[in-house]
Amino acid sequence: MNPQQMAPPMYQQQPAWLHHANKRTPFRTLVLAEFRKLVGTTADRILLVAAPIVLVLLSVWIMSDLHDPYTMVKQIGTVTFAIRLSPLLVHLALVKLIAGEWHYRSVQPTLLVQPSRIRYLLAQSTVALIAWLVCAALNVLLTFSLLPGFLETRDAESLLGFRTGWVIGVCVLGSFSLTLIALAVGLLVPNTAGALSTYFVLALGFVILRSSLDAVAWVDPSEPMMALAGQSLPDNLLPVVTSGVLWLALLVVGVVRGLRRDAV
Repeated sequence: MNPQQMAPPMYQQQPAWLHHANKRTPFRTLVLAEFRKLVGTTADRILLVAAPIVLVLLSVWIMSDLHDPYTMVKQIGTVTFAIRLSPLLVHLALVKLIAGEWHYRSVQPTLLVQPSRIRYLLAQSTVALIAWLVCAALNVLLTFSLLPGFLETRDAESLLGFRTGWVIGVCVLGSFSLTLIALAVGLLVPNTAGALSTYFVLALGFVILRSSLDAVAWVDPSEPMMALAGQSLPDNLLPVVTSGVLWLALLVVGVVRGLRRDAV
């Protein structure tokens, strides 16, 4: 007798999508699916190719335009400025991935294949984690490979090599802070254009306002990096705490909304 004829009636009537949904999709498959969504359209592919190129070019431009580069404070200030501006397109691609899922309802096929929203959000967070590590690695590499040469042309010695671990910590923490903005905005604003505009305004707005308003430090997500780099308000850790708590709270709110948001 045919095995299909021996199967229970309920199994025979079960739709194919429900049969696949009942299977637990491997987590690596979910992560790979999110990466494939990064290159889903021609615009996505152009953005993804341009992102690392722009990161390198902006870093080169910022590090080559040094002003009074003879102190460690000035040199690390150049590094933090590059960290805040150079990964802009990388984070815009990340925001587009997260917010666009809900805007264009492309989240529906993913949730049909694997209904767990927690695993879905973790897969997107893994993509953000990899973006953070890649940006941090590029910032570290460019800082130690390019900055000494630019300093030499100004007859200045690179002082950052004497505190390698500190510089790496600044790059890693700064990249994390900016990735946190992208992740929070993408989860909070389920509209592609709105999310991209929000992130762009926040990323550039904090850089511009920070130079003239010390009060911005209390809400600036990159305040932990600035404090570690000695670019923050002296002897005052409260802005670090308030900005960190604020953006972590916004991220939690975004996750909660993502778990409850209507996908239909």
